[in-house]
Amino acid sequence: MNEGNIGLFQAVSLVVLAIINKIFYSSAAAIVQRVGTAAWYSTLGSCIISLVFFCIIYMLMKRFPGMNLIQIFDEVVGKFLGKILGMILCAYCVFYAGSNLREFVDMIKIYNLPQTPPSFIMGCILLVSMLITYFGFKGLGQLCGICLVPVILGLVLVFSMAYPIYNFNHLKPYLGYGIIKTLKSEFLRSSSYSEFIILFVVTDSLRDLKEIKKAGIISIIFSGIVFMFCFMFYLASFNYAFGEENISGIFELSKTIYFNRFIQRVETIFLMTWVIPSMITTAIAFYICISIYCKIYNIKDHKPLLLPFAFLVFVVAIIPKNIMELISINLALIREYSMFINYFIPTAVLIIAILLKRKGGNSNVQKN
Repeated sequence: MNEGNIGLFQAVSLVVLAIINKIFYSSAAAIVQRVGTAAWYSTLGSCIISLVFFCIIYMLMKRFPGMNLIQIFDEVVGKFLGKILGMILCAYCVFYAGSNLREFVDMIKIYNLPQTPPSFIMGCILLVSMLITYFGFKGLGQLCGICLVPVILGLVLVFSMAYPIYNFNHLKPYLGYGIIKTLKSEFLRSSSYSEFIILFVVTDSLRDLKEIKKAGIISIIFSGIVFMFCFMFYLASFNYAFGEENISGIFELSKTIYFNRFIQRVETIFLMTWVIPSMITTAIAFYICISIYCKIYNIKDHKPLLLPFAFLVFVVAIIPKNIMELISINLALIREYSMFINYFIPTAVLIIAILLKRKGGNSNVQKN
């Protein structure tokens, strides 16, 4: 399966878009509800924890240069258990793609298209994801490289225009609901940065491990900074009492912008900043689950798998009965407990590799 090569900026753009996409949905309200006024800096603790796990998984990759994460599973625990671990990661990516799709559709239904059938919106987004995935990972990386800057500029524009309503006294008390709750939340919410695992799945698309390391560290730190400012301005706008009640906090913030009768309803501009990363994130997860499946069973052409996996993603998306079930089950699993799959499985494989003194790969591998 030739996935094509992408550069450092494209790799960073891809991971950053996948991570910060959460800020447009229920993540802001969920974190404020959990830690109160400490939300704006607690995300930095999650960022640091994610960096630690990134370095641990990077140590695993260094023991097997020239190999991707799926190949390393086979090498360390054997092909049978390796395929099981790979399928767990693949199933999680399908679950992630379906849950992300459903969250996006529910938000669109609430704020913009209340009369449109959800299945129609899902079908349109899946068609776009299939089209993007058809052209492979290189096309996906190039698309992310094009879209990252407009998305960041859109966020900057919204937060800049909303400055008249900011009251930074709303950030007090600075300890929120207490240090213990904040530390616990930081550890669990580090799962929100777990999209960096993409880099370890598509290692052939980047030049070498050093470039993967740069892309991962830059992506996590940059996303953490974006999250920090988003939560800070969000709390300064609504305070923690009202902030925990909004479904899409950042979209609600954009609706509050009003200068005069000529400059209002700017959420229509912000809508594009919201829609683009949401559709791209669904396409990324859709592609990665197919890529993992192809690597597990040595399938050379991913195109015949587009329709079956689109059907699986659609099934996952329609299972939740309502948005509250989606938030309390699907999104809680992804943003608080996905570390058991994305962090702990590779860490366990590293420990096994060290105990069994297993190394592999080709230290001379260098992609030009």
